Amino acid sequence: MFRIYKRAIGDVEPFEYLPGAEELTPGSAAKVASGMLAKCGAADKPFCIVAGPKREDGNYPVIRALPTTIFEAEASGAVAAEKMGTTLQLNDGADGLTTTADGPFTVTWADGGTLVRGYFEPAAASV
Repeated sequence: MFRIYKRAIGDVEPFEYLPGAEELTPGSAAKVASGMLAKCGAADKPFCIVAGPKREDGNYPVIRALPTTIFEAEASGAVAAEKMGTTLQLNDGADGLTTTADGPFTVTWADGGTLVRGYFEPAAASV
């Protein structure tokens, strides 16, 4: 699950409510496909992070995945502290990370175990 660790700016992004597929879970990374939210693939740059369950109106509460927001998540294996500045891919559930390089998540801190902090590269403009 992607959790907000801190923000690099004093402003807080508001929740947005967007339509999406059924399989999205809170804390997962989502992209926009055909005008709806969809689960990100391993190397997809997320548009947002799902912040809660789907509402009765078919919309999910989301926050934008901005490079000024530092997220914390678990990786599938140990991430060495020397990995700072490298990028990692998303896991199959889009709610955590793998140890595979060349993904959308830039590491800013790692504890040498599975806990990682970092930010997402901006997604292409959409919604």
